[in-house]
This record gives sequence, structure tokens and C-alpha cells, in this order.
Amino acid sequence: RLTGQQQEINRLMQRKSAVDEENARLKNEFSNLNQKFKDKSQELKDTEECAQKKEEQNRMVIKNREEENKGLNIYCADLLNDLEKLRKQEAQ
Repeated sequence: RLTGQQQEINRLMQRKSAVDEENARLKNEFSNLNQKFKDKSQELKDTEECAQKKEEQNRMVIKNREEENKGLNIYCADLLNDLEKLRKQEAQ
């Protein structure tokens, strides 16, 4: 009777040991996956911030180019007016 109980205890201890090992492995795997998730989350955040900065820079470049274009259009219109005046003077 005692031997049967001892065998059962030994079997349960082996099973517990196997479960403990599996738990340790799963905890380690979870920890690794959690770290990868945190790293990817930070990478995504950094990428989004970088994209946002690029978009803002592009908006500023477009705004500046539009202002330059406006100025050049005015300059060209003035030159055309001057040219027209010179042609009229020449025609007289």
C-alpha cells in the first residue's frame, strides 16, 4: 500500500516538475513576445511621428513654393506690362 502511494507521489512530482518547466518556458516565450511587441509599438510610434514631421515639412515647402510662384507671377506680369509700354513707345 505504501509503495503504491509512493509511486503515485513520485508520478505527481514528475508531472508537477514537467508542468513547472512548461510554465517557465511559456513565461519566457511570453516575455520575449511582449518585448517584441513593445519594440514594434515604439517603432510604429517613431515612424508615425517621422511621417507627421515629413508631412508638415512638405506642407511648408508647398506653401513657400506657392508664395514664390505668386511673386514670380506678379514679376512676370510687371515685365509684360513694361514690354507692352516699350512696344507702344517704339511704335510712336
